[in-house]
Order: sequence, then C-alpha cells, then structure tokens
Amino acid sequence: MHRRSFPMPGLAGAAPQVNGGEPIVVKDEPGMPHRGKVFAAVHAHLDDIPYYAAGLCAKLMSEGYTGYILRTSNDERCGGRSTAENILSNEQDHFRMAAALGFKDVFDFYYQNHDMDGISYIDLRGRLILIFRMLQVDTILSFNPWGHAEENPDHWVTGRAVEEACWMAGMPNDFHEHLEAGIQPHTVGERYYFYAREGQPYNRVVDIGSHVEKKIDAIVECKSQGDGNRGSIVRAQLARQGKRLPLLGNDDRAADRAYVRQFLLEDDREHGKPHNLEFAERFYYIDRRPAKSKADEYIEKNAVNL
Repeated sequence: MHRRSFPMPGLAGAAPQVNGGEPIVVKDEPGMPHRGKVFAAVHAHLDDIPYYAAGLCAKLMSEGYTGYILRTSNDERCGGRSTAENILSNEQDHFRMAAALGFKDVFDFYYQNHDMDGISYIDLRGRLILIFRMLQVDTILSFNPWGHAEENPDHWVTGRAVEEACWMAGMPNDFHEHLEAGIQPHTVGERYYFYAREGQPYNRVVDIGSHVEKKIDAIVECKSQGDGNRGSIVRAQLARQGKRLPLLGNDDRAADRAYVRQFLLEDDREHGKPHNLEFAERFYYIDRRPAKSKADEYIEKNAVNL
C-alpha cells in the first residue's frame, strides 16, 4: 500500500474539511500574469511535491513564476537498498524530477529521514529564512503546519519551520549577518499548504487538467520511492509469465506513464469530480501580502498640501 493511502485513526468516512464554506476553484490564468515572481516548493521527501502539488507547480511556472524546490530530508530509509544507496538514488531522482517539472534550482538539506523531530529546529528555520530572503520568494508550497492526522514527523516539522520562516524572513532584526552580506529581509506573502491527509482543511481547488502531463512527468521520476517505475516492473513481471497488459504499451517509459495515469492519479480525479474537473489538487491557501491599513487609506485620501 502506498504510504499516502493508510487509513487514519478516527477518520474513517470523515468528510474533508473546507474552511469558510465552498472552496474557490482556481483555473489557468491567460498570458504571464505572474512574470517576475518566485515560488519555493518545500517538501520532505522525493515524492511529496510530485503527488501533492506537481500540477500547481506546473501551473505557476506556465503563468510566469520562477520555481525552486527544496527537500529537507535525505530519504535514507526509502528505496529498499543500503542507507548510502538510498540517499544517492533519491538524490538523483530528485534532480530528475525537478528538471521534469522545470524548476530553476534544487536545494537538499539532508536531515535524517523520519527523525526530523530530533534535529535542531532553529537550524532548519534559519536555513529556510536565508533561502527565502536570497531568492526573494513571493509564494511557498509546503505542508500545513496545523494539518491534523499527520503522523510523519518530517512533514509537520518541515511545515512548521516553513510557516515561521515565511514571517521571520521579513523581520529586519533577525540575522544581522544577512544584511551585512547584502541579503535583505523579505516576507513571503502567499502560502499554499498541501492537502496531505484525509480530513485536512482546504479552501482552494486547483484545476490541473492542462498540466497533468507534467505531473505524470514528475511522478515517473520517483523510482526510489513513489511507484514511478511500477508500470515497467509490472510489465516485466507479466513478460516472465508469458503475458502482457495492453495498457502498459510496448516499452518501459510508456508502461510507467500509463500506470501513473491509470492508478496513481485517483486522488486528483476524486478531488476534481465535485467541481466538474478532470483532475484537481487541494490546498489551504493563506494570503499574507501587506494591505493598506484603514489609517493609511484615510491619510492618503484626506492629506492636504501645506
């Protein structure tokens, strides 16, 4: 069973929580309305972004964003090989996956897999602040720091550190050495938190129908974990039995893509159905972009020349 599919205690049959009524359905925006903006996708493991947010990543980049991806763990316990081999194979898959989606650069922090609740939390937060400032990040995609039913410590530690770093990156008195190096404070304004477990809240449903091929591109590169090469494995198993499955085509690449499309996008299909979408991803969206205060509006409207 895929690690995202484990039933959560107390949530059997629970309806997903929507914050503030019906979610907003987000469609593609024509042109390049976000040209010049930067987003950072921060996940813990190789296959988190591909499953939870690859469609949104592709959508944002198609609308002008420059994207960067950051993985916090070393994935040493995922891959079925020795620790060193798992670290290497996940790293290589991570670079291939990032290239498939079109990220400009990749950051790997290499914290110990499944043990991130024991790391120096302040160290993680500080490293994120540096990157958010250095890249002048406008938007982040990551785990919901308040997402209930989250059993993986790598997920909630990453989400919490991201949430705090988004705010602290804009504080001028944190990390004076950044200013000395010419790296200016910069608050991250927009945040998209993954719908990672059944029952977590969401208020945005993103139509990824026109970006699903990119999502498949990303998932098939998740071979160390994430079942990206499951189609070619099944194809080889059947061949040894003197059988074939027409769905899987005539080569390994076609088999992997067909398997992903048929079996690994079921959540996206289900998330789209209530909104008449073929494929959709869910997020809890927060807008922290500064707005004019009532005092500022009043002053601007009523100030007169001396």
